[in-house]
Amino acid sequence: MQLEQQETFEITGPQLEVLGRAESKLPAPARKKPVAALALAALALVSVLGIGGVKLRMRYDRTLALYTRTDEYGNGILQDQDAQADAAASLIRLGERILGEQDETVARARNALDGWNASDKQDPAEQYDCNAELYSAVGDLYLAADQAAGEGETAQLEALYAEFTSRQALIERAAANTYNPAAESYNSAADWFPANLIGALWGVEEAPLFAPGAD
Repeated sequence: MQLEQQETFEITGPQLEVLGRAESKLPAPARKKPVAALALAALALVSVLGIGGVKLRMRYDRTLALYTRTDEYGNGILQDQDAQADAAASLIRLGERILGEQDETVARARNALDGWNASDKQDPAEQYDCNAELYSAVGDLYLAADQAAGEGETAQLEALYAEFTSRQALIERAAANTYNPAAESYNSAADWFPANLIGALWGVEEAPLFAPGAD
């Protein structure tokens, strides 16, 4: 009795491109044919069955959730950034009254706030850049407005800037103590073989840090 001829399984298109990226992550001795082919076939099977890939994706999602979560009091990195943006908006309006809408420091702070409002709230790396520009621009605006402020305006400026800078301290502390260590731990684990190949097959990238990007 003869076995029926089975159809050949062929990987094409985007799947082939993904496997190509995965092959580049193989250790050097394993890149030689047919070792690489066997390794990639095994990893493709692992990925299809969800063994390892599901766990990697779940850990990735849990890591990013630390950036967006709130505690029992409603506090969190995004919440502090929202409160900081509110303080910045109030300070910018006050700066406009003191310095004029056409003042360069006012315009820069307004543009920085617009940039932060338009940033991807799920991307810590993008938000870091926007936050850094906002902090710098508002700081320059505060210094310029403080020099030209009238008697009743100085206290308002100081109160708004104190709120703005205190939120910045909370944001930086939460990122340094909670989110960034978790992201660094995940990235370190995901960078090792075979997790790096499984990540390539599943499209799981590095967790972005709330920190300056590498140029």
